[in-house]
Amino acid sequence: MSLAVFQTLLMRLITEPDFRDAARADASAALASFELTPLEASRLAGIAADPGVDVNRTLHKGFRLGKLRALLPMTCQLLGNRRLAREVAAFWQTRPPSSFYYIPEALEFCEFLAARRLRVKYLPEVLAYERATLELERARIDEPAPQLVHFEHDPVPLLAALAQGRAPRGLARRPAIAQGLRGADGHAEWRLAMLPTAA
Repeated sequence: MSLAVFQTLLMRLITEPDFRDAARADASAALASFELTPLEASRLAGIAADPGVDVNRTLHKGFRLGKLRALLPMTCQLLGNRRLAREVAAFWQTRPPSSFYYIPEALEFCEFLAARRLRVKYLPEVLAYERATLELERARIDEPAPQLVHFEHDPVPLLAALAQGRAPRGLARRPAIAQGLRGADGHAEWRLAMLPTAA
């Protein structure tokens, strides 16, 4: 077995709870499909059973959660701690980490949440806004396309409340479209157009 394969399996013990649990329950069965020497299999079985793997798992989860909280602060605020914990756990269960880069992970979480269609007031518009901001600010060679976000509620008090760590409450329906462009400094710049409400 190559060192890269050994390192991949070691990483899977930390990042994939199901694989780690299977290796703890029956290491020879969990590792049977890999071309391991008896010594390599023994070492991986020992690592799987070591409590230090749980510490590394906790650190890894904290790192991934920190990425989401840093890049999607308003979405996380709107979800609240309990629902965020549930959604993050479901996301991680279906999508093992594929990158250490912050923005791709956050964009994948946006897609995951959008597909879930959660009944959280203001979530679709806040999620769309933060996702569009990430698309504008992610590293790329070409100029990103302008981003349009449709709001059902006035985005000024909505986003202001979340930015201040407060839950938005009782916002009247006031449709708007925000257009985001990438500024010269690489950050998103937004222009807002309020739409007439139906009579």
